[in-house]
Amino acid sequence: MTNWYETEVGQNILKAKYYHAGETEPMQFIDRVTSIFSPPVQKAMHEYLEKGSVCPAGRTLYATGAKGKFKASLSNCYILPSPDDNIESIFKINAQIARIFSYGGGIGVNVSKLRPKDSHVNNAARTSSGSVSFLKIFDATGDVISQNGRRGAMMIGLNCDHPDIYEFLRLKQDNEKLASMNISVLFKDDFMQAVMNREKYELKFDVESTGEKITKTIDAADFFDEYCKTQWDWGDPGALFVDRLNDYNLLSGYDDYKIEITNPCGEFGGNAYNSCNLMSINLYNFIDDKFSDNPKLNKEGFLKAVHTATMALDEILDYGYETQPLDDNRRCIDDWRSVGLGLFGVADALVAMKLRYGSDRGNEFVAKVMRLMFIEAARTSSAMAREKGTFGRYEWEKTKKSPLIKLLHEEAPEVYHDIKKYGLRNGTLLAIAPTGTISLLMGLFSGGCEPLYKISYERTTHKMEEAKKSFKVYAHSIKDLLDYHHMSYNTSDKVIKEKFPFVIESHDVPYLNRVRLQAAMQKWVDNSISSTVNLRHDATPQDIREIYLAAWKRNCKGITIFRDGCKRGNILGVSKGEKQDAAKGIEYDSLVPQKRDDITRLDGCTLLRHTSCVDKMYITINKTPDGQIFEVFTNASGGCSSNIATITRLTSLALRSGISVKQIIKQLSQHRCSACQALIRSGRRDISLSCGNAIASALAEIYNETQQQEPAAKYVDKTEDKSINRECPECGHYTLKPEGHCVTCSYCGWSKCE
Repeated sequence: MTNWYETEVGQNILKAKYYHAGETEPMQFIDRVTSIFSPPVQKAMHEYLEKGSVCPAGRTLYATGAKGKFKASLSNCYILPSPDDNIESIFKINAQIARIFSYGGGIGVNVSKLRPKDSHVNNAARTSSGSVSFLKIFDATGDVISQNGRRGAMMIGLNCDHPDIYEFLRLKQDNEKLASMNISVLFKDDFMQAVMNREKYELKFDVESTGEKITKTIDAADFFDEYCKTQWDWGDPGALFVDRLNDYNLLSGYDDYKIEITNPCGEFGGNAYNSCNLMSINLYNFIDDKFSDNPKLNKEGFLKAVHTATMALDEILDYGYETQPLDDNRRCIDDWRSVGLGLFGVADALVAMKLRYGSDRGNEFVAKVMRLMFIEAARTSSAMAREKGTFGRYEWEKTKKSPLIKLLHEEAPEVYHDIKKYGLRNGTLLAIAPTGTISLLMGLFSGGCEPLYKISYERTTHKMEEAKKSFKVYAHSIKDLLDYHHMSYNTSDKVIKEKFPFVIESHDVPYLNRVRLQAAMQKWVDNSISSTVNLRHDATPQDIREIYLAAWKRNCKGITIFRDGCKRGNILGVSKGEKQDAAKGIEYDSLVPQKRDDITRLDGCTLLRHTSCVDKMYITINKTPDGQIFEVFTNASGGCSSNIATITRLTSLALRSGISVKQIIKQLSQHRCSACQALIRSGRRDISLSCGNAIASALAEIYNETQQQEPAAKYVDKTEDKSINRECPECGHYTLKPEGHCVTCSYCGWSKCE
């Protein structure tokens, strides 16, 4: 079999994401990554990484060996404290977000300590803009601070009993908002019980600085129904069950260890300033006699891998200690020494075991694997504590209160007694991450505990020396299955499913079976599990409601749902035809615009606009019969016809490629022409701000007409905010902003010093 680093996918990922300057060969990369470990761990990790059996997470792959070259953290994700209810604390947290983003980490922050909208404040504003309004600041930080070409990942949460919860819920109903962050509602047990009983629920907030006590009463079931409908529409917000996060972990007996939020993908919930180093084991590589009459887990080999990986994670903490972004992060390592060992290739392993994903037998097998994994990780951590010492805040009397320690007492009494005698080196041990990139890097395996999204994919060659050709790429286990049975690589997915009933794709897994598998794993995972239930387009809000209720009842810590073809999916490029896995993003240099001759009918509308250099610009916008804006044409009397034509052609190309119309409008509106602004100041009110703005305004007018049934989806120009800006005396727009001791209108350019 070809090694993972010899495949085109593996080589491309190494070059794009993980190679340092001067690295050109995979062995240079493997040598660098494993060089940070002690000799026995280094030797084992080198072999595991070379075979694709154990792989550190992306931040570790990139940041090892970076000391002296550039600043990069080995931790994937960070938890920040909920900002206190004052401006100073909010902007302190924002500065820390920027610092962590600059080091390559993602963050999670809960904003439930911020007072609700319209509550009293002791400043010139008189009333607060609310907890949700400050998310725009965090989002802007995520937009500005780039991480090797990508925006910083962010999870923002709000507690279900906060009075702003309805406003928080409706944030994503405008798809332009908060592009850099995921949002989640933190549901408490009493709220979920109120949903079940269709009871009223009290929202409450005490404003410490003013003494104001704010209460609202809502119908819990009504809110939850709207929540599920919003989730059905947008794939957001997610759900976290905060009581379960806090009462089922190794540190649940420590009163000063409070979990307020998880990282962006949901696999790590920690206290303030905690961070998590992640590593995952490829379960598929530890299945012996794959596809035979008697496939089985190589128990001895798997336990050795868990043992080595747990020690490696602990050593990563020490190596990466000085490269943590904040002193508070280093103190958290001293106090808790959190690590997160997980799995990938779970779905592939089930195929190798001839077990159907989500079936009772499949869930039983995965639960046994997790039991072995947790017990061995705890055993290893205790052995390290005996040799190197416990995590800083360790106390047996508090540790023994954890339900997981009690579980060890029942299932592995020898490990329980080791912990009682020697303690634990690490305050957290297991976390099941999505492993999106590393599972592809290691050989096209299924990510984390997710099912196979598809059996095969059609890919196209992009090599310059040959004509583009389409070819089929199979999931790793499916390719091996075909090889085992000497079957052709041209075998259709339908035939594979018929011949091997244990092969199943994500959309065919009954959604409650997904919940059952996650619950079976969660019993043995002290941290959390990243899991996304992919639903078909025809799924209903009631289906989503059943999933969330089932997840809560079965003691899951959170779950994510994504309905194929939802509005968020269309933003990501998912269509009813050839769908893309939204969770994996878009492959660069691969989108092909829809051809005009594929469309049998287009309905057009022509609008007139004026700019300083174009007396009359006729803008024609064509729509498909189902109301989708398809292309733009312009006929301009004056101006630079070449530039206008170029803008028009690129706009049509973006529309035909499925780019969000709102995003196109936003980009076209960014720049303003000083000559146009001068005409506006002279009294011309029919002048657009530039040729690009003219096209943008025409697009916005037609786009909003297509959204009559869904007003929340309309494009809204957000440059005019009456709560922040003043009215310009020249043009009448609320775009007058202070600049030093002067005011300047961002619309017409008028300015005056005061």
